[in-house]
Amino acid sequence: MRRDHVTVELVTLEKVAQPGATFNAGLRLAHDPEWHTYWVNPGDSGLQTKLHWTLPEGVSASDIAWPAPHRIDLGPITNFGYEGEMVLPVQLTLPSTAKPGTQVPLQVKASWLICKEECIPGDATLNTDVSVGSAPVIDSRWQALFNAAQQAQPMATTWKAQWAERGDDIVMSIDDAGVIADLKNIQMFPQSPTLIAHAGYKIERSSSGTLSIVGKKSDNFETPDADIPIVLAEGRGSGRHVFQFQLPQAASAAIPVSQPSAAATHVVPQQSVALAFVLALVGGMLLNLMPCVLPVLSLKALALAEHSHDRAQARRHGILYFAGTLTCFVALAAVLLVLRAAGEALGWGFQLQVPWVVATLAMLMTVMGLSLSGVFELGSSWMGFGQSFTEGSSGRSAFFSGALAAIVASPCTAPFMGPALGFAITQPVPVALGVFIALATGLALPIVVLSFAPMLGRWLPRPGAWMERFKQVLAYPMYLTAIWLLWVLGRQLGADGMALTLLAVTALVFGLWLWQTSTGRWFGKTAAAISVAVAAVVVFSLPHAPEATAAARVADASQTWRPWSAKALGELRAQGKPVLVNMTAAWCITCLANERVALSSSAVQNSIKSLGVAYLKGDWTNRDTEITEYLAHFGRNGVPLYVVYPDGEGEPEVLPQLLTPDIVQTALERAAKPDSVAHSLP
Repeated sequence: MRRDHVTVELVTLEKVAQPGATFNAGLRLAHDPEWHTYWVNPGDSGLQTKLHWTLPEGVSASDIAWPAPHRIDLGPITNFGYEGEMVLPVQLTLPSTAKPGTQVPLQVKASWLICKEECIPGDATLNTDVSVGSAPVIDSRWQALFNAAQQAQPMATTWKAQWAERGDDIVMSIDDAGVIADLKNIQMFPQSPTLIAHAGYKIERSSSGTLSIVGKKSDNFETPDADIPIVLAEGRGSGRHVFQFQLPQAASAAIPVSQPSAAATHVVPQQSVALAFVLALVGGMLLNLMPCVLPVLSLKALALAEHSHDRAQARRHGILYFAGTLTCFVALAAVLLVLRAAGEALGWGFQLQVPWVVATLAMLMTVMGLSLSGVFELGSSWMGFGQSFTEGSSGRSAFFSGALAAIVASPCTAPFMGPALGFAITQPVPVALGVFIALATGLALPIVVLSFAPMLGRWLPRPGAWMERFKQVLAYPMYLTAIWLLWVLGRQLGADGMALTLLAVTALVFGLWLWQTSTGRWFGKTAAAISVAVAAVVVFSLPHAPEATAAARVADASQTWRPWSAKALGELRAQGKPVLVNMTAAWCITCLANERVALSSSAVQNSIKSLGVAYLKGDWTNRDTEITEYLAHFGRNGVPLYVVYPDGEGEPEVLPQLLTPDIVQTALERAAKPDSVAHSLP
């Protein structure tokens, strides 16, 4: 049976099997070139192939006897799986009462995930028969496949193994493994995904002959509740030898540090951490050019202009602005990493997939705008966050301006940020936090440099009456930002959600007005507090945005695009059509700008039609696990992502995060003529 990029078939090695005897069956998988399915432990991503049997009474089936897999590295992602043509073998046993000359029907429901850069889930119900006879008869068609599967079976060993935790590392020590000689061509496959990281380990032999494996703990590390099978594969091709040993359930109290012998040490390479830091730093600097950050940046520039001739105060503001940015970025990163470790499929900007966060930001932007317009003059009271927390000249305003810049910047993904964030989310916590710190440093860097550079300070205008007028002008970007956030909320919850948020905004503004006009009157202060509390209750009672499903992705009939799904993409690729994929979200300013400037332009729309390109759009405004997984396969952790698939079976091309009509048109023309231009990989 032919499915997306794979042919699947239920086959048996024996055409005829004896009553009461065991015979060999299996799922035959013939993968298209460069496509793969997964082992029992798929690695950093993916899903193992599963078989659910429906058999006549008395016929039993064993578990899959998994052949040793191969490493499949996709950027920072390490997977374990199979390519080419192979079989997943299972042993079936006939009852002794089976009558010779009869046919025994076999049925299995198979489910799998096949991947290249993108992944396509598949399933099928497969059937075959085996004859019952007095002597077994081999089906020569499948003998080579079953022989290869048998040769790839790990050989059980009696090696003595122990392990221990050493900080963030797992250290394994294996005695009696002298049969392994070629450390340069050895690969490790733990059957548990929650022990050791799949990439970045090293294997070495001590002078006493003990084999040591040292690597980082898995991001999802759990203390084993049973012995863990570990597969070691030495060599390549027909000279590959596969061994399996049992790592005991209990960790050893200590494993002595072995001294490496002159034998070679094998280190599995990782993506350059330094490069990820540089990309994050540059991406953070470019965030300052994003429309979502400019309103807050303008506020800070206004404060610096006010202190342009007080260098000590300006430096203090720069440091506190950086501290606010750093605190917020680290907090967001910590929440993201904790939730991802708990199994949540989240990405950068995840907080704007939560309606009450969007509503709160809309309220904050409205109040800040009113404060800049002079409606509120609330001094330094605890209610004066609209002025004293971000718009004033205090150190507190500098800190919270930095924090607010980080919050409103998080929906944007500037150039260079995508690969850095995609790499960070797959790394141990210290490395991941380091990438986010670099991102925060880049975002705050222009303000910090401006506050510490006297020469640049001379270019700032002197304080004067113009500042009051400029402050009032800055109110309008705040109002526009609030309108955009309400539009995002409408996309998430509909008109009812927008109406409830406007009700909360009204209650908040009314409460602030009461607080200001009721000086010294306890009744007015109490009413103001109640009004603000009502606003908070309304916001926090907003319903959760439903997670998107394939059924919920509906396209407007007037549009040239179709809703994205892995299934739709697989069908179009199977038809050989060029495909443009646009991963977007309503809260992503960069995405919306690219849509207006490039993707919706008449030139690009005409190219889509004339070249016969299928246009798929994935909406990540609300949580969508399938889209999150698709982003991860391109090493990305947020939107936008633009991918062009060529006509035929060529490699996809990832477009820049800032688009022009020419960039898109050129990519579409390459996709329609894939042989003329080499494609860049993510």
